[in-house]
Amino acid sequence: MKKALFWSIYGLLLLAVTIGGAELLASFLTPPWPAYELRPIVASASNMRQIKTLADKPKLIPYYNSWGLKDQERSIERPPGVKFRSVFVGDSFLEAPFSLTPLSEMVANNWAEHGIRDSEAINLGISATGPPQYYYRIKSVALKLEPDAMLELFYSGNDFVPDRLSAWSIPPLVAERPEPSLLGAVAPHLDWLIVNRLGLSEFGRHNKSVPDEFDTLNAIARKPLAERAGLLADHYKKYYYPNVSKAALEEVLGRGGAAFWAPFERTDDKREYLMGWLPAIVIDWELIHPDWPAPMSDAEAERMVDPAEIDATASWLLGAEKLAAAKGIKFLLAIAPMASVDPRYAEYWKPWPRFYSQNRRREASRRALLAELARRGLHPIDLAQDLQGVPGTYRVTDGHWTDLGTEIVARRVAAELTKMREGTPPTPRALGQ
Repeated sequence: MKKALFWSIYGLLLLAVTIGGAELLASFLTPPWPAYELRPIVASASNMRQIKTLADKPKLIPYYNSWGLKDQERSIERPPGVKFRSVFVGDSFLEAPFSLTPLSEMVANNWAEHGIRDSEAINLGISATGPPQYYYRIKSVALKLEPDAMLELFYSGNDFVPDRLSAWSIPPLVAERPEPSLLGAVAPHLDWLIVNRLGLSEFGRHNKSVPDEFDTLNAIARKPLAERAGLLADHYKKYYYPNVSKAALEEVLGRGGAAFWAPFERTDDKREYLMGWLPAIVIDWELIHPDWPAPMSDAEAERMVDPAEIDATASWLLGAEKLAAAKGIKFLLAIAPMASVDPRYAEYWKPWPRFYSQNRRREASRRALLAELARRGLHPIDLAQDLQGVPGTYRVTDGHWTDLGTEIVARRVAAELTKMREGTPPTPRALGQ
């Protein structure tokens, strides 16, 4: 017993010393707080400058502040002269990697146009994150900024989650920060470094690393039209689907004809860029996974809504509202619809009905989520009320807002936050208005 006790204590001490030493070393290899709490990868404009395709578009190279955010420099303490401080939490719709102006900046510009220059809109938008990360980003960082109001932006396309928020769940050994983990509780820098180096984050897990892929794909868009589908099929057979025939890949990738390539041929600021994940998802839906449920009508999509998923997702959004309420912070939840509300986007994706079907499915889920949140006392703003039927509000390729879409949303958000600033309750609108 004495030997067992000795070796147990010795082992624990050795483990503690090892983790402590590794944490000290990791602290020299990780970004400072709050950057390491905000994102699992280092955001660097210099990396994007290496992309040849963007050489003639220097305005598209984003500026990242010392927190690793696409925003101007911010401070933990409220700056002098700022009477109303707001924080925006969300994913790439806030980070806006291929937009000149993110939503937070457009909201601030809108305020300035109306003579409001003592309000602040801080952008905590991080690409490839969802409601669990939003919740812990609010808890770990946003609350420490002591804002007057908080905006959480939920995107219907990929923000639904299967697991509920629970105070009793056992955290994993390591996790993408700021989500809790056993290692992160005692060695946050080491936790960040492991997730970063092993690609364990949501971004790392869902983005295949292909050398110079962005330049390769957008160079294909400059080749003669008759060659493009074949060259694209060669790329996806080599790096993604080696066991699929080139003919099958070319059939899927060539369905759109010249219309598919039109957004990549533009030379103005509305030009779009082909990214590796997009054709891969299209191929998955149209060719690789015929068993995936693909509703071909709104009625079919309604029947596919999963009440457990709606409940789980709502738990995180309600949890975020409670975090804000506990600190006396006003909370505004905005629900962004699928790009299919833009008729231009809907027309673009007609040749790929299985891929497009997910717009129907997630729109049905969005409506169910709005109803569930209202039933439980949380009344978000439904951005479909502002975007529905307006052409040119979404990028037809990656489905993010264009500058026009961002401007429309910015007007709505600025107005709602101004009501909060003035102590006026927001005016609810019925669905469809």
